[in-house]
Amino acid sequence: MEKELINKKYNKNKIKVALFYPSIYSVAMSSLVFHKLYFLLNQLEEIYLERFYMPSLTGKPTPMRSFENGMPLKDFDYVIIPVHYELDYVNIVKALIGSNIEVYSSKRNRPKIIIGGPPITANPEPLADLADVEIIGDLEAVWQKLVDIIYSGKLDAGIGLYIPSLGKHEVRAAFSNSFDSLTKRILTNETTFSLGVEVMRGCPFNCVFCMESYISRPVRYKKSEDIVNEVIELNKRYNDRVSLIGLTVNSHPDFKKILKNIKEKNLNISLPSLRAELLDDDSIELIASLGQQTITIAPESSERIRFALGKEIKDDDIIKVSRYAYKYNLNIKAYFITSIPGETYDDLNSIVELIHKIKNIGVRKLHLSVNPLVIKPRTPLQWLPMSDEKTMKEKINYLKNNSYYDDFSSYDPLLALIQGSISLSDRDVLKYLIQIGLEGGNRASFRNAIKNGLSNIALKERSEPFPWDHIKDIIDSKYLKEKYMEFKEKIGLS
Repeated sequence: MEKELINKKYNKNKIKVALFYPSIYSVAMSSLVFHKLYFLLNQLEEIYLERFYMPSLTGKPTPMRSFENGMPLKDFDYVIIPVHYELDYVNIVKALIGSNIEVYSSKRNRPKIIIGGPPITANPEPLADLADVEIIGDLEAVWQKLVDIIYSGKLDAGIGLYIPSLGKHEVRAAFSNSFDSLTKRILTNETTFSLGVEVMRGCPFNCVFCMESYISRPVRYKKSEDIVNEVIELNKRYNDRVSLIGLTVNSHPDFKKILKNIKEKNLNISLPSLRAELLDDDSIELIASLGQQTITIAPESSERIRFALGKEIKDDDIIKVSRYAYKYNLNIKAYFITSIPGETYDDLNSIVELIHKIKNIGVRKLHLSVNPLVIKPRTPLQWLPMSDEKTMKEKINYLKNNSYYDDFSSYDPLLALIQGSISLSDRDVLKYLIQIGLEGGNRASFRNAIKNGLSNIALKERSEPFPWDHIKDIIDSKYLKEKYMEFKEKIGLS
């Protein structure tokens, strides 16, 4: 049962807009931007909006019908798609094929398709032959221009708006210096995550593997009073837990002040992964007093590799946080990355030793998450090859079989390889996405795509020019190259 919906009567004279999240309902309803787009678009009197979700993540393409009234996707004038995950590109293709909508924009008159999100900002080319408009940068900075496009039907390129049919033309990314609070959500119990409040954009640390930290520069923090007021309003309206969202939430200058204000008002929140070296006894006591049961940290790798990645956090910092977690009876969830260029089994053994130290402290519960490195565009690692699936699997299993933990999880190396291959590709990757979609988007379809050459781009060293070089004002390539050379020197790569 959903609450807080906006009910507009259908009118054939209105512009019909489909808001499509290319994943299942529970994931879509956990997306802050999906809620934001729902309310922003519904504020426009001339627009009639309905929502679409994937019925499942596997299976052959089927006709897509709206969540509200079962309208076919092909009957809409525009389809607006926020996307956060490259494997969801397959779902976009499946939705179009199943709805008898032409995948290639050059052969399609209607509907017009508008796509945005972090992977699109980093590299718009994988979906360039499918999309009519791709949003580069922050939604707020292009919103009025986007409305003008929807009203007029005229596809105008400009800052933050890439029109792929014009070819690879230069577009400057659009950034907003402020981002407003959003105190409305569609309320449903079927969500993967709780209600989100954005604390910041960007990150002050810029670890060399982290695409989002580079494409969302410079770091911008929301005012502490605005954060607390948004949490208050959401708690009051929905009586539900609120998550603070950001790449490094505890780098906010007022992090402790925010937590203290939330505690004083007896509000219910949850926190994402936090920087270990910024956590002290006071902050962890505050976190525990707010009812948190788990501290989430990301040591990533051995201390040697961690420093090479730009995450200058000592093992002692990790141990210190673990002792505080034990003191306040908190669980620890620790994220590690493996299959990093230059990694050795000495590094893996160093990880095992660190995990043993954490476990021996006596923390209530240790959840270990080990994931293969996915190399992304717009990062200093974009020149380097990914490990192959076999190597990734062996290293994950080595850590799994040699470490002590209470729970273990990992990301599938096959999916990591597919994700990296899509994210680093040019327009020609669309043929693979179509084939994968037609075959059902399952593991067999991914393996067929790899056999046909999809992973070649990820498994080799790359050189400039990159497919995304025409997108400007994101991050200076000279700066990335300097960070790349610095990484190679620290890690011992020739």
